[in-house]
Amino acid sequence: MNPVNDSWPEILEKILEGQDMTDYQSKYLMESWLEEKLSPVQTGAFLSALRAKKINGSELAAMANVLRAACPLPCSIPDLNLVDTCGTGGDGANTFNISTAVAFTASSCGAYVAKHGNRSASGKVGSADVLEALGLDLKAPLEKVVNSLGIAKITFLFAPSWHPALVNLAPLRKELGIRTIFNLLGPLVNPLQPSSQVLGVADSSLLDPMAEALQRLGVKKAIVVHGSGGLDEASMEGENNLRLIEGGVIKSMILNPSDLGLSKSLCSDIQGGDLQLNKEILTSVLQGKGSKAQRDIVGLNTALVLWSAGIYDDFKPALDSSLNSLNNGQPWLKLLELKNALKG
Repeated sequence: MNPVNDSWPEILEKILEGQDMTDYQSKYLMESWLEEKLSPVQTGAFLSALRAKKINGSELAAMANVLRAACPLPCSIPDLNLVDTCGTGGDGANTFNISTAVAFTASSCGAYVAKHGNRSASGKVGSADVLEALGLDLKAPLEKVVNSLGIAKITFLFAPSWHPALVNLAPLRKELGIRTIFNLLGPLVNPLQPSSQVLGVADSSLLDPMAEALQRLGVKKAIVVHGSGGLDEASMEGENNLRLIEGGVIKSMILNPSDLGLSKSLCSDIQGGDLQLNKEILTSVLQGKGSKAQRDIVGLNTALVLWSAGIYDDFKPALDSSLNSLNNGQPWLKLLELKNALKG
């Protein structure tokens, strides 16, 4: 059946019965949202129904492709092996901005990092919030944002600047007050389409759908991770559940920090707080002054990024490189380089 001829009630009924949409229906639904063809009531119904059904990898990939195509590209994408560290968030652990620290640490170890991020939508301090507080220009021209990669080996893509088509949906999503598929799509729609990624999920049931989505989107190497204690990062508390995507194949792996010689620490050891506290913690960690628990969790997650970026084939040397860079304060220099590149 041609999906364009499906009525919205028919597609909604299909979802409510627990059936998956076809790729065409998923694409059609996203295009209709972007073109404002659905009423707020219809949109709310679809978002709620998809949340209840649990979206699969093919639906996510089809929708992500539509959003990627809708992004304005101010210049050509640099021919670099880009990696992203954007996760789904939503773990409720109130940690400091770990993936943001990881982005600068990975860059200081040789990776080209295109960090995609946004402000907080849940009370937690988002990557954009803390980086703005540290002086990063979120309103820098998009071409300058892209060109920063060649200067600093890292850039930050502030999501609202790159996805104007989603602006009209923002008030309704906020009014709904629940996490929706758009929270899952965020890590999949980096405008620069990096070939590598580490994507954290707070719900272990998302490991396989997100891995399948990345596989369908054509990433070369990536890791989807669900951390011990429910973190959307690799955790220091115990076993971490990983999906490794390489050469189009998905493999499962359990990674315990002790396997890499790291000692256990608790989620309470990596707590964040308000914007001021998170700014202070991030500054301290990037300058090599953070606590051992803070440096260890950044080092562990950076090791996953360096594997995904193809810089190391094994997690142990990647971890050693990460911790050495952190101890020497090299990630802080990357932050300063990016600030200057965005101003220059």
